[in-house]
Amino acid sequence: MVERSSRPSEGQAPGPQAWCVCGEKVTIADAREVILPNGRPGWEGYCPQCGGPLFAARRKPAGS
Repeated sequence: MVERSSRPSEGQAPGPQAWCVCGEKVTIADAREVILPNGRPGWEGYCPQCGGPLFAARRKPAGS
């Protein structure tokens, strides 16, 4: 039997991440894309560990 790890493979991004008030960098749960009033894109959701609200600004890809 092959065991699968809960971690994503190195070539695959785990999803949008943000720092939470609980002191951990976590993957945003139920992340949805939002557009800020100044036109910049971001992610919004909540912390899967403590339930606190999270926000992260999206960055441009490295090649752009």
